[in-house]
Amino acid sequence: MSNVQSCYQCGKCTSICPMRRVSKTSPRSSIYNANIYGFETQDIWTCLTCGLCPQECPQQVDFLSFIREERQGKQPLAIAHLGVFTELAELSSRLNGNIAEKSGDSKIGFFPGCVDSLDLFLHDVKTNFGEITTSSVRLLDKLGMKPQVLNMKCCGHDVLWQGKKDVFNGLKEYNKKYIQESGIDTLVTSCAECYRTFSKDYDLGIKVIHTSQLWDKLGLKINQDVTYHDPCRLGRHMGEYDAPRKALTANGVTLKEMEHSKEKALCCGVSNFMNCNEQTKALRIARMNEAEATGAKTLITTCSKCLAHFNCLKNEKDAVKKYDFDVVDLSVFLARQLEAGK
Repeated sequence: MSNVQSCYQCGKCTSICPMRRVSKTSPRSSIYNANIYGFETQDIWTCLTCGLCPQECPQQVDFLSFIREERQGKQPLAIAHLGVFTELAELSSRLNGNIAEKSGDSKIGFFPGCVDSLDLFLHDVKTNFGEITTSSVRLLDKLGMKPQVLNMKCCGHDVLWQGKKDVFNGLKEYNKKYIQESGIDTLVTSCAECYRTFSKDYDLGIKVIHTSQLWDKLGLKINQDVTYHDPCRLGRHMGEYDAPRKALTANGVTLKEMEHSKEKALCCGVSNFMNCNEQTKALRIARMNEAEATGAKTLITTCSKCLAHFNCLKNEKDAVKKYDFDVVDLSVFLARQLEAGK
């Protein structure tokens, strides 16, 4: 349960809320209306759950838990992409299926996440999401790690944060059984949302690693300038800011930080595949402008959703502004350099 009773309505959360930049969203009003009047406001759905307000709250109110609790069993305000990814998760949770045969005896398992679904439906963003998987496996091979590639169902991140806990529980039950029968003791994922979900919402009893925490040992020599975007789930949700940066600098990359980075990083504007609109587009533009200001020709991120949203903005038809830099996943960036060095 969240500790929203500790909120004394100081307004700090509202003053730093990214959505407040583009709307009348107010985290403190959400708490007040729920506690005093017991009714739902649209703010619980426009919230990005980016994690910025809890780290600044003088009362240490767990606003993320409050939002998740308030959403449970209710109908989301606006799910992006016609709700297709939510429908896929719901369908998958209802299909029992058989646990696939093990793909090896390795104690390390690699889970690609939902990149196949992203490739199937997000054609307009001009991004090969499947390359994240092939790049990750190639880099793991470079480190002498031969993982089982796990063909699990979606981790359930989006549906959990959309208030569909019953759907999430169905996915969780299947995946936990899959992991148990695989015999692995270490789960590696390239997805920031999967990393957060498996680490905090599954209670697996095994080690969970994000790929960025491994790549500083690759020994590459890359002479390039890049900038890095901290995904909310890897950064503020999990406190992992250093690993992606070490993965870049240890391999020779020069990192140019944006105006807002690490704990202060701006959100990509769309979380849980909700509220993809003109307001959240303004947040993406602000972030892309920060990346452009660094002068780097490559923007690196470690979340497939951030990758999708930034490239969607970059490649949209009749764009108001053109951005002359690439937006690339960290593993893909490093694997391409590994390939080029052969």
